Amino acid sequence: QFTTLYLYLVLDRMISWPAKSCLPFFLVWESFSFQQPQFSTRRSSALHSGEQTMEAIQSLAEFHDGIWEGQATSFSVTQDVAAGIVHRVTSPKYKKTVKVGVDMQKKDFKLIETIAWEDKFSSREISTANSNMDVDAIDGSYSLDMSLPSLPSEMIGTDKLPQFLVEHCIAMNDNERARCLVLYGMDQALMRIVFCKETRIKEKEQSLSSSGTGDSLTAADLLEMQSDVDRLVDKLTGQGETPGKNTVSPEDRLGALQNNVSGKQDAAEGQGLLRMHNANLFEITSGVWLGDLIIRDLPFIPLLPNERGQGFGAAQSKPTGKESSERGFGKWSIGVQKSAWRWMWNFGEEVRQIVDSGRAMGAEFAGPTDALPGNVCVNEGFARRIPKEGRMVYVDWSSDDSVTVLSGSMFIHVPRYLTFNSNSKTRPSKPIFTEFGVFSSNSDVVASPKNVEIDLDKDAEGGNVDIDSLPKIACSKISRVYSFEGLLKQGCS
Repeated sequence: QFTTLYLYLVLDRMISWPAKSCLPFFLVWESFSFQQPQFSTRRSSALHSGEQTMEAIQSLAEFHDGIWEGQATSFSVTQDVAAGIVHRVTSPKYKKTVKVGVDMQKKDFKLIETIAWEDKFSSREISTANSNMDVDAIDGSYSLDMSLPSLPSEMIGTDKLPQFLVEHCIAMNDNERARCLVLYGMDQALMRIVFCKETRIKEKEQSLSSSGTGDSLTAADLLEMQSDVDRLVDKLTGQGETPGKNTVSPEDRLGALQNNVSGKQDAAEGQGLLRMHNANLFEITSGVWLGDLIIRDLPFIPLLPNERGQGFGAAQSKPTGKESSERGFGKWSIGVQKSAWRWMWNFGEEVRQIVDSGRAMGAEFAGPTDALPGNVCVNEGFARRIPKEGRMVYVDWSSDDSVTVLSGSMFIHVPRYLTFNSNSKTRPSKPIFTEFGVFSSNSDVVASPKNVEIDLDKDAEGGNVDIDSLPKIACSKISRVYSFEGLLKQGCS
């Protein structure tokens, strides 16, 4: 057994370094085993030890930290299918400040939001540990849930107190994101759906520098401190880079940099900037959507009652500390799976949704894959009196007791009722599935004069439709699969 000395500097938040005459520090002795020919050190971060957790937090902070402005559109879907979509409300324009902070006492990361509209403001804190948060570490898209959320009535369009909230957020590009809030009432019935389009304000750096002089540590501060500790450990254990052994010449570095920049420019010219695309039911049902599912599975969560055990033997005890930590934020098992998503529509009231899952590497998708028949209750896709971004499509899936609502470029698929631990014979306990998606297209293609307006009747008869000139549409989705007990089983994107 060997011992090594770790120096952890506890740095207070300060405006200027010269203001401090000395820095407090303390010494921590930590042991590790030595096995030739390599050291087996034990690196631990201040809060979480998993690399997935730190990657998710870093992605969350890098994309969402800043000031956003946007507007929300909320509506209700009643139990009466014939009533369709009612109580549509558009919120006033607002500005939202988002910061990923660190609670050192509870050892938890928090998403802190402050929203201001007109002469009012509101704030909330979202714990990554207590909100079942799922984060896509690639682009920072996330989803979460919470009980008894505190949300301003101007944003959700109602004064009623919701019992449960499911929130999805998709990062569209560097400066745009789409959010959806699904609210359930005290009777566990679907109460309200809120769509939000938000754009990053360019003066982010100046605003954050003026507001970031408080006493709380942010995620960026913690990540920087962790990198400093890692470099110190490498230096003490002899695993760091030795000066003078770098064989890469400056010419090679310059050439690699030029190739990287030229490659990014070529990719930008070929793809353009993805922006939200106002889709309609005809576009969605015109073909098969092919893509890949990134699955983040929690293996210790049983999806169905028969996966929990047969009920023999002694009663199961509560999860131990190790099992609880393995169920925490970032403790998921990654899987990749091919998927084919298809809608079939008879151009009337009948529609069918089919999801075909291919081979998987790692965790497999646990959501619904059976054919789902439904009825189109509202279709405003070709209503010229309504702006394109405000046109809605409402589909009722009676066999699954769920609904899908398309509004402009965004859509949401959610159950009508929460069936967690339900003893009702009409609504027994079963897993539920929520999915939020955004349609996007190449901005250069959409802005082309050929594609601004296409009259399908006239152009099809005259043979003037150029298929290659039509916009290339993509769909980004993020979904949540809950077990019959109301626990998050999977997060997919």
